[in-house]
Amino acid sequence: MTEQLNRTDAREELKSYIERIERLVEDIVALKDDQRVLFAEAKAKGYDTKAMRRIIKRRQKDPTEIAEAESIDGVYMHALGMQADSPLHVQVARLIRDGMSRDEVIEAFQMLVPRNGEIIASVGGTPMRLWRTEDGKACAEEYVPPLFDSFMAKRKAEK
Repeated sequence: MTEQLNRTDAREELKSYIERIERLVEDIVALKDDQRVLFAEAKAKGYDTKAMRRIIKRRQKDPTEIAEAESIDGVYMHALGMQADSPLHVQVARLIRDGMSRDEVIEAFQMLVPRNGEIIASVGGTPMRLWRTEDGKACAEEYVPPLFDSFMAKRKAEK
């Protein structure tokens, strides 16, 4: 008897989940219809709906994620010949033109570092290693060449 009650309870619970999900699907369809109507209104008034969709997607992203994506896009576009200057050169030229201090330049470089990537730059003094952690935090420290490089340099000098 209890087994039959358990089956009945499970059946009712499953039915409840299915009905709730079906209601959510109906709500989603209704919301998408409302969205289509809004885009149609905007288009009728002369707005570019493709641009609106891009802006909506962009506003949903984190600003550092956007900066990282634009930086990577710039590198790829430069590699494909779609952009005259390297994105890094463009940023450096902009920083020099603005007359920023060494610390400000390092801070600006940190924005260019892709997630799990690094830049080693000599900015008016000791070379700096700039990198970004997996969680997006930008870090900077004095660059110390790996021991292997100095070992190989000494070895070449001995020959």
